[in-house]
Amino acid sequence: MPYSKKLFLTGATGLIGKELYKPLIENGFEVYALTIDDVTPQIPNFTWLKGNLFDDAKLADFFAQIHPEYLLNMAWCTSGDYQTSNLNFDFVRAGLSLLDNFAANGGKRAVFAGTCLEYAPKNTPIKESDILSPSCIYAYCKHALHILAEQFCLKNNISFAYGRIFYVYGKNEHPKRLTASIINRLKEGEKVQINHAQLKKDYLYTKDIASAFVKLLNCEVTGSVNICSGKEISLEQFARAIASRLGKENLLNLCNLPTDQPLSIVGDNMRLCEEVGFIPNYTLDTALDEILG
Repeated sequence: MPYSKKLFLTGATGLIGKELYKPLIENGFEVYALTIDDVTPQIPNFTWLKGNLFDDAKLADFFAQIHPEYLLNMAWCTSGDYQTSNLNFDFVRAGLSLLDNFAANGGKRAVFAGTCLEYAPKNTPIKESDILSPSCIYAYCKHALHILAEQFCLKNNISFAYGRIFYVYGKNEHPKRLTASIINRLKEGEKVQINHAQLKKDYLYTKDIASAFVKLLNCEVTGSVNICSGKEISLEQFARAIASRLGKENLLNLCNLPTDQPLSIVGDNMRLCEEVGFIPNYTLDTALDEILG
C-alpha cells in the first residue's frame, strides 16, 4: 500500500494513542507523531517528532517541514486531578495552535477527540444532537475547543470531525484506572470494593476506539460522532467478568451505595456505525481475554 497520506498525530503514546499505530499504517497513512518521550517504538512509516505540544515555534517548524494533509489530535491530560487541572486551558490553546499551523500549511482533514462528559446526563442513549452541559473543567475545555475548532475549520475550508469518547478500558492502563486496579488487586489476592456497582456505563476497548478514530479520519463525515459501543454494562457485571477469569469472584465486595451520578450513561452509536461504517472487533469477553492473556 502506498503511504501518501501525511498525518500529524498528537497523543500517540497514550492509552488510546498507542493502539493507533496498526490501523493507521493499514490505512495508508504516513505518520508524523509528536512526543516528549526519549524512547519511542520503531514502527514502519512512523516518524517521531521530539517536541512539546505547547511549544508554538517548534510546532510551526514541524508543520512547515511536513505539510500534512491530515491532523489527528488525541493529546490531553487524563491523569491525576485532570478534571479540575489548569492544564486543561493549555490544551485548548494548543489545539487552536495546531489548527492554525495546519491551515497555514495546506491541511485538509482534522479530527479531534472529545468526551461524553460534555453531555447533560440522561438515562436513555445519548445522541450527538442531545443537550450539552459540561460537568467539570476538563469537559468545559473539551467543549470550548470543539466549538472554536469547528468554526475555525469552517472558515478555513478544513473538513472537521469530533469524536466524543465514552468509557475506556484497555491493556497496560494506569494502575489507578478501574480495570487495572481491579486486575492488580485480584492478582495480589486482595479484596476489591466497588462502591456503586449499580451504575451502568458504555465501555469500549481501546483498540476499537483507536480503529474507530482511524475510520473517522479516513472518511468524509463531519461534526460530532459518539465513539462508544451503544451498550450498557453495570460496574458489577464488569468487575465480575474480570474476577471470573481470574477465579477470584470471592474477593469482590459489590455495594450499591447512594450516589448523585446518573444510573446509566450509554451512547447512541448510530452515526459511528451507519455513517462512518465502523464495526467493533472486540466483545468484552475477547477484550478481557487479550488484556489478561
